[in-house]
Amino acid sequence: MAGTQDDGVPPNEQAGAYSGPRAVDPEPHDTHENDPDYITRTRFLSGVAVAGGAVLTGAIAVPIVGFAVTDAVKGEDEHWVDIGPLSDFPKDKTQSLAVSAGGGLPDRRVFLRYRDGVLMAIWNRCAHLGCPVTYSEGGDNYSCPCHGGAYNSLGQVTAGPPPRPLDRFDVKVVSGKKEVGKRGTLAGTWDPTGAPPDARVLVGKAFSIDEKQRPYRIHGPGEEVEGILKYLYPF
Repeated sequence: MAGTQDDGVPPNEQAGAYSGPRAVDPEPHDTHENDPDYITRTRFLSGVAVAGGAVLTGAIAVPIVGFAVTDAVKGEDEHWVDIGPLSDFPKDKTQSLAVSAGGGLPDRRVFLRYRDGVLMAIWNRCAHLGCPVTYSEGGDNYSCPCHGGAYNSLGQVTAGPPPRPLDRFDVKVVSGKKEVGKRGTLAGTWDPTGAPPDARVLVGKAFSIDEKQRPYRIHGPGEEVEGILKYLYPF
């Protein structure tokens, strides 16, 4: 039929935007698209969240980084502590001793080992989290009661989570001001052969070792001395 669309609806009744009179014209919405200084609520809250996150991250990261860097560059000063005459340390024995570290450091417990013809001073601090390890004379080994760390007679790890062997101290024997005997082949050991019984045993600064008993600067509990993980400590 003339005057209608194919669907039978007159042209003036087709769907579309209303173009007739309005009772009230709405206020135009200003999007501030062209105003670079305008800050929307979403933009403001996002900025607050980012700033807060940065402050929180800094509060956590700065002490950690400071701790890691300080530990990496610090080292103990050279010092020696007299722990008694050689006659106090019979062969084939390991004794536990409290040693005043000196230099403002706290006292430490040392396992003074005189076996296989050499003296060795092992720190009783577990290399995992720093718990005190105990010595078993029957097995000639060390164990940590906190998390099951186990070490052999030389302090090398045999089980558990410790990342490295037990730390050691330098040790030497002197008579008067003269050293007697010689350094052993293992790191930090001393062969007192030829020393008189009244010669004095001295314990020096602490150092760390790897599984091959190579010496390193003293490391903190949980810190690797080799491998990629040493660069991630303490993260």
